[in-house]
Amino acid sequence: MLKVKALISSLLLVCLLVLAVSGGLLYFGKTGIVWGISRNTLRVAHFWVAVGFCVLAVLHFSFNFRFYLAELRRR
Repeated sequence: MLKVKALISSLLLVCLLVLAVSGGLLYFGKTGIVWGISRNTLRVAHFWVAVGFCVLAVLHFSFNFRFYLAELRRR
């Protein structure tokens, strides 16, 4: 289980970095092609990576829900 949690956390980090880069390129790159990739392809990739990020975030939260509750009870 620990390896699954580590994999999910790592994938979340990768998704976050991809979202930051693709979001920055979409926001600041006003031309039709960025790094040889069309804006439309970049938009679609950004969207699907965001969907993956949301799914991974739900999994991450569900695996760590007991820890979260324990932290809330501590206060």
